[in-house]
Amino acid sequence: MRGSGVLGTRVLTATTLLMIAFFALAFLALDLAFRRAAESALEQVLESQVLGLLAAADPADGNILTVPEALPETRFSRPGSGLYGQVIDDQGETIWLSRSALGIRLPTALPEEPGEIRFALLELNDGTPVLGAALKIEWEFDNGESAGFVFAAASGLDGLHAQIARFRNWLGGGFGLLLLLLLGVQLVMLRYLMRPLRQAETEIGNVRAGTLDKLSDGYPAEIQALSGSINLLIDSERSRTRRYRESLTNLAHSLRTPLAVIRSYLDSGRAEPEVLDQHLQQIHDIVDYQLGRAAAVGPAMGGERCAVAPAIREVLQALTKAHHRKTVNVTTALDEQVLFPGGRGDLLEVLGNVLDNAFKFCRSQVRVRVYAEDGDDNEVARLNIVVEDDGPGLTEDDRAALLGRGVRGPGRQSGHGIGLAVVADIVESAGGAVSLDDSDLGGARIAVSVPLTGRVDATA
Repeated sequence: MRGSGVLGTRVLTATTLLMIAFFALAFLALDLAFRRAAESALEQVLESQVLGLLAAADPADGNILTVPEALPETRFSRPGSGLYGQVIDDQGETIWLSRSALGIRLPTALPEEPGEIRFALLELNDGTPVLGAALKIEWEFDNGESAGFVFAAASGLDGLHAQIARFRNWLGGGFGLLLLLLLGVQLVMLRYLMRPLRQAETEIGNVRAGTLDKLSDGYPAEIQALSGSINLLIDSERSRTRRYRESLTNLAHSLRTPLAVIRSYLDSGRAEPEVLDQHLQQIHDIVDYQLGRAAAVGPAMGGERCAVAPAIREVLQALTKAHHRKTVNVTTALDEQVLFPGGRGDLLEVLGNVLDNAFKFCRSQVRVRVYAEDGDDNEVARLNIVVEDDGPGLTEDDRAALLGRGVRGPGRQSGHGIGLAVVADIVESAGGAVSLDDSDLGGARIAVSVPLTGRVDATA
């Protein structure tokens, strides 16, 4: 199963379960609210029936009350109507019972205080549940005597249960249709939202197949950072592969001369240990250099960062000793805070090649500057390393050719002509650039500029 399909299934399953849980809780809440409202409405109806019985009652001789046979509510007079009424005296005896309750023992929950109306769930003698309402009063007769009476009414719950059942069917059906509609909308939206991931998956497959160089632009912001990182990984891997191939080419090319010299000595039968040792040491140095260069990692992705100023001082100290026969006045202006976005080996490789050239070809002055250049909204801040000398300088043709591999400037007989090409490879793999120009000292000016990805505390 494809990755995007698995993620889409997980999202769809999670949101579906969430919606089911939401609708279930909403169903229970609405059902409870409707049931309570329906019961409250039934209680209000029973209360009005009790008050209707009270209004219809008349006093009679013997300090009793009578209720007429014909009442405004006809259900009291119709057997099996589901509405029942009765009047109870202060002795607990039923003095009036509606015709609808003939043959039925009508239970009543008696109120404790006069003027109080009490509601209760009761059962008839046949087990039928009813909701009862009872009102206790004190009736004062014309002779000045008073007596207590309870007016009660009860209603069957079949109508209430049928009303609740209809509401549940309507609510359940409505929620079911709404859930299906939301699931359909969610599926369409999910397919739309997952389209960039499916596009990225397709493009990654094309990159693997070799039909596409890298992922395209135009992804949403949440995915653009991921696609950019993948493209950076692709570029880094291709750069590393190219570096391995170039290192092997450089190694084969550089070993030809010392190996040819050694073979000529062996073929001639001459034994000059010093010469052979010199060329063997040269081979050893070439191999070490190329192996170190092949292992250079190029751009760092959240990995190494190293301070530039201490590395420059270290290289300058070594070059001063190596060129001790030459008096070189070095002027530096170094920003102690900037970090190089790569490994220390890459930084030393860049500084070593650039500064060594300045020491070789200067007359007496070398100037080194390191500074950070703030970026605007469209550009990132950059690290700039500028090395200048007062040597013979560069021609226009030199500037165009010296960054190529195996190219040496006029009069430069030593080396393999790959120093500045190595510098260009490292700097370009970090997203930067190398430029050659004239210096106001009279010689060459080499500027290295790379994106600035970090800074260090000046007190560190």
